[in-house]
Amino acid sequence: MTLDKSLTFLIILGLLACSEKNKIVPGTSLELAIERKNNISNLKYALYFDIPLLQKDSIPASVTIRFDLKNASDVLQLDFNASPENIKKVSVNEKEIRIVCENEHLLIDKKYLKDGANVVSVEFIAGEKALNRNPDYLYTLFVPSRAASCFPVFDQPDLKAIYHLELNIPFDWHAVSNGKIISIDSSGNKKRYSFSDTKPTSTYQFAFTAGKFFKAFDPEANMTIYYRETDTVKVARNLPKIFELHRKALGWLKNYTGIQYPYEKFDFVLMPAFQFGGMEHPGNIFYRERSLFLDPSASVNEELGRAGLIAHETAHMWFGNLVTMKWFNDVWLKEVFANFMASKIVDPDFPQINHKLRFLMGHYPSAYAIDRSEGSHPIQQPLDNLKNAGSVYGAIIYQKAPIMMRNLESLMGEDDFQKGLQEYLVTFSYENATWDDLVNVLKKYTNQDLEVWNNAWIKSKGMPEITYEPTLDKKAIEIKVINDSNGITWPQFFYYDFKFNEKDHLKEIEIKRGKPALITGSDTAGSNVIPNYQGRGYGYFLANETSRNKMLESVNQFNDPEVRAGIWMNNWEYLLRDELDPLLTLQKLLLTLEKEKDPLLIEYLSDKIGIIFWQFITPAQRHIISKQIDDTLFEQIALSTDKSLKRTLFNCYKNVALSQEGIINLKKLWKDEITLGLELSERDHIQLAYELAVREAEGHEAILKEQLEKITNPDRKAEMEFIIPSLSPDAAVRDTFFESLKIKENRTHEPWVLDAQRYLNHPLRAKYSTRYVKPSLQLLEEMQKTGDIFFPKGWLDATLGEYQSGEAAEQVRAYLAENPGLRQDLKNKLLQSTDMLFRAERIVKKDVNNSK
Repeated sequence: MTLDKSLTFLIILGLLACSEKNKIVPGTSLELAIERKNNISNLKYALYFDIPLLQKDSIPASVTIRFDLKNASDVLQLDFNASPENIKKVSVNEKEIRIVCENEHLLIDKKYLKDGANVVSVEFIAGEKALNRNPDYLYTLFVPSRAASCFPVFDQPDLKAIYHLELNIPFDWHAVSNGKIISIDSSGNKKRYSFSDTKPTSTYQFAFTAGKFFKAFDPEANMTIYYRETDTVKVARNLPKIFELHRKALGWLKNYTGIQYPYEKFDFVLMPAFQFGGMEHPGNIFYRERSLFLDPSASVNEELGRAGLIAHETAHMWFGNLVTMKWFNDVWLKEVFANFMASKIVDPDFPQINHKLRFLMGHYPSAYAIDRSEGSHPIQQPLDNLKNAGSVYGAIIYQKAPIMMRNLESLMGEDDFQKGLQEYLVTFSYENATWDDLVNVLKKYTNQDLEVWNNAWIKSKGMPEITYEPTLDKKAIEIKVINDSNGITWPQFFYYDFKFNEKDHLKEIEIKRGKPALITGSDTAGSNVIPNYQGRGYGYFLANETSRNKMLESVNQFNDPEVRAGIWMNNWEYLLRDELDPLLTLQKLLLTLEKEKDPLLIEYLSDKIGIIFWQFITPAQRHIISKQIDDTLFEQIALSTDKSLKRTLFNCYKNVALSQEGIINLKKLWKDEITLGLELSERDHIQLAYELAVREAEGHEAILKEQLEKITNPDRKAEMEFIIPSLSPDAAVRDTFFESLKIKENRTHEPWVLDAQRYLNHPLRAKYSTRYVKPSLQLLEEMQKTGDIFFPKGWLDATLGEYQSGEAAEQVRAYLAENPGLRQDLKNKLLQSTDMLFRAERIVKKDVNNSK
């Protein structure tokens, strides 16, 4: 190579490197986010939206962005993920410039900017991907990075900003946002709201809603609730408790953190078809309406769920809002503390509940469902671009992470753990922090090796498999991790029972690196062992056949509900690994229902009855056992005097009733000819109508029509009208409805879509509906782009959640084979949702072969 050619080559490389550095890619890449954070500060947004009365009309808007800039790159990128044609005018430092948009960004040339203070003003038509417009109300939902789909913005969590919002809305609407209402101008035919400036807030936390809402005010805590429910009796019955739960959560968090409520006001809005249970916008929480407005016969689990949801969203005001993660790879950090604190907060309100059991049942089963699958992933996940941030959400961050945080609190001690959290919140108030920032603070308050713990439970995926076996001399038993091939230590404590009784039987086990626990003076043959007694340890705990069978046979003999829960969780893992017979387990579950009185355990066991019935026994076995199941559940509903148990058992009955008598009773319940002591709500009657329709019970079409005519609430009526085609006995109608779901605009109300998709793929329709499996999977990547954060996983679960056939499994395998480039995060979601299908396929196939 000559010198001239070498120089030419270097010049080309330099140009390519420069081009790559300034490449405009969709979304917010990690590289772009770091660059902007280093160079942009003192960020303020002044936003204006002119919201029309008609849903079809566009929304004119403007934004003025003020910020300090240093070391500007050649092009400043503002995120804007809507049509470039929506941008009408751009001015920079009072000079109008040419509009340039590329790959979801509004570009501003460096020549228009200056070091120090800058002002960018944009007139635009609001993008509607995150506006959730309905005929008489709308609401924003900008998590994780969807603010850019509405207005030009630096859409990343570590560029916190002060927001000033003005809304022009129809005259008979109300409006709510993060700031307080400072003025309402009603002089024209519309109302103009002006809201106070917010505290420093991340883009995903900014929110507003406008529409026809009722409202109620709680003077004791100075909070306002906005809602659309038209049943005034239901509202009056629930409001006092809703306000009380919020007041108690606020008071507890002030005491625990040592920090006063960090925002100017505290309001919340209830949406009929909200995508999540709740969303923690500072001073402006959004909830799904039916999660807070409970029916009179609500079970204790539903009441706990409401209290936990309120505590969770309230905890976010400190954990997530006051201190926010820098990047969405640490989104689990805000969620773990919201869930973890929620468990602490709700305990005093439910003294009749075993809260250790509640934590066990509320977290372990859901976390295990992911960690046992091939789609398992660490709590802290890599993330290259915020457009993929929705994929990091799931049971690992909501259920496994609180288990690990409780583990860490036990390791450090409650007082030192609390002190560390208080210092963390004070140090990073109204700013951003990483998980490593928190670990560095916590290290000051403990002598424990947090790095070993951190590497195993936060940065590694999966769970340990823990086994036991006699030593060679038969004088002791070794308990050890058998899948520690990566050298991971899984530090934890748990118990083993070696005598199958509740006296002098427990041995505490500690897992240390490379050192199996050695147990002497017990059943050294290992034939009478309950691994992970009380369920506190985390992992798959192996047992030999004798112990497995004895656990299933003897589970009801233990007085401690935590022991029964731990054994049932063991039994479930053994069943899924084909180490317990599903039909035998189902029969044991039915016997247990006649004895078990703990509502948390009843709910868990009822759920397992439904899963085994629809997925893990053959259709022939289902036909044989259905009457026994229906009779048992019906009798237990009638006999129970506890309204919570009645409700839980009723939900199970509604799900599995398949015998002739069972279907007749569903119809009688819908007609109110029998009640079994239940107070059935309108929603109960709607769901009974759905279940009768999917079973094609006699007269089911007339039942659906009559039920629809009875509904007066416009939101519930619209929901039922949407779902009815998915229940049609005419396959052509169902096909047409499924095809309609391929159109993004028909998936606006995601909870409705998921309910309809479940009915399309109901086990009773499985032979026909397998044709929907592959087309449903082909929509996955689009749904990841257009749906909200939980929708892709919800879609997969609704599609695949109850199949057991080889045909359905083969369609999944074919999709995976044809899409080798599927993003790993989406592949993980698919593998999580298909784990039960693949297990059911193997188990049911074996049972069919054995019966031949």
